[in-house]
Amino acid sequence: MLVKNFSHKKLFLFLVFIFIFIIVFILKNIDIISEKKEYTGLFFKKPFPLVLINPQNNLIDSTSFLITVENVTNINSFFSKLESTIGSIEGKLIKVTGELLTSNGTRFLEISDNPEKILILDRQNTYPSEQTKKQKTNFIGKIVDLQCVMKNNFSENCFLSNLYENRNLALRIFKNKEYIDYLLKINDNKILNNFLENDFEKTVKVYGDYYYQNGFNVINLDSISTLK
Repeated sequence: MLVKNFSHKKLFLFLVFIFIFIIVFILKNIDIISEKKEYTGLFFKKPFPLVLINPQNNLIDSTSFLITVENVTNINSFFSKLESTIGSIEGKLIKVTGELLTSNGTRFLEISDNPEKILILDRQNTYPSEQTKKQKTNFIGKIVDLQCVMKNNFSENCFLSNLYENRNLALRIFKNKEYIDYLLKINDNKILNNFLENDFEKTVKVYGDYYYQNGFNVINLDSISTLK
């Protein structure tokens, strides 16, 4: 009888452990906040298509979100076709329907692929694109795909899945107890191919022109090297 009770106790503890493991897994992965509704903000194409959101329709205390489009891989092509129909939306106040996707320090706005759900609210005014002066700088960190980071998927398969179609690569630096992302503008795919072959998932040093543009840190990449 004692042996039987001991077996039941072990089974009970095992089930409790499984239950706790499931709860921890769910809580760890539930930090993606999403809610589909209408958002008003300024649209800019650089450094990548984004919306600078502010409910008060001014530029004080605003936040920039990179744009993704439902069922679309080439975001630039999507907006080029849209502007050929409705006119330029660069620097214009627009209203879009979508979801804010924020996780692990990333900021995305996924909008509908229906052009009719993108409205220009102010055709008369065009707000200037913000950009600081470029300066040559070295940074040390890890190169990540921000969409993979948002999904909490740090695998090589995720990194490579949309690399050459819709890449949102960034150098992620841990500083002052938080992660800071520097969007990477890569004009030479040889640099990227060499990184994938030799330095993937390593801490690396990048060199290039640093500047701040429309709410994001940006690096025009010149080179990637492995730390010695």
